[in-house]
Amino acid sequence: MTTSDNSTELDPLLYPWDAPESSGVMDGDSFLPLELAVGLDRALAEADAAPLDSRSMVVSIGSNASADVMRRKFAAYHRPVSPVLPLVRGQLHNIAVGHSAHVSRAGYIAAAPYPLLGECTPVWVSWLDERQLLALDETEPNYRRIQLNAEACPLQVGHGEYPEDFSLFTSRWGVLSDGDGGKLPFLDQPALFGLLAGIAAGECVEDGESVFAGPPEQVIEQLGKPSVQAWAKDWFSAAGLATPVHFDGLCAE
Repeated sequence: MTTSDNSTELDPLLYPWDAPESSGVMDGDSFLPLELAVGLDRALAEADAAPLDSRSMVVSIGSNASADVMRRKFAAYHRPVSPVLPLVRGQLHNIAVGHSAHVSRAGYIAAAPYPLLGECTPVWVSWLDERQLLALDETEPNYRRIQLNAEACPLQVGHGEYPEDFSLFTSRWGVLSDGDGGKLPFLDQPALFGLLAGIAAGECVEDGESVFAGPPEQVIEQLGKPSVQAWAKDWFSAAGLATPVHFDGLCAE
């Protein structure tokens, strides 16, 4: 999902940016692939970082799977944050990924999960220490972090582990749909802009044309304006493109 307004140094057209090539441990500006480490516990111990059993497991969707984004989030926090973070591939069942029905401060439209029975979504799993989790939560004002029921939404980590306790970020604004009840798939930003431009004309604050039409660089520039972001969120709702997402029965008690 999940997604950062603190990643403005990265090209918003390239959201969600690059995830690691393989599972491993982020340590500052470096990334140690898991196959080069004896294991996560040993890698954390060698980095003098908090052990796995004291960390919180979070399913990373969208830009939170990018080590570059997580480095920026941790660096922007008002207190020192450890730069050591495990990131491991996983598979999350009965959850699909679309787009949140809002525009980020940087002008991109971020990822957001929603329930879908039978879906199996490739994800990244991170283990955050207490301060890392506080730092991450602070960057997600448009999302809320929920604990998922591991029986209703099984999470497979690596090659077979099924953890019982994990969370993920869900959008406060719902996910984008086509206006007829069908949720839009997760797309790169230019493809998403083209799809939104074709769904409805939309009213631009300047010339009556859709803000999603035209060259992607132009669209991003428009969406980077706070007034257009506020307009877009209202338009998503008014046009019937913002679909509420309910995780009833899927959340851990």
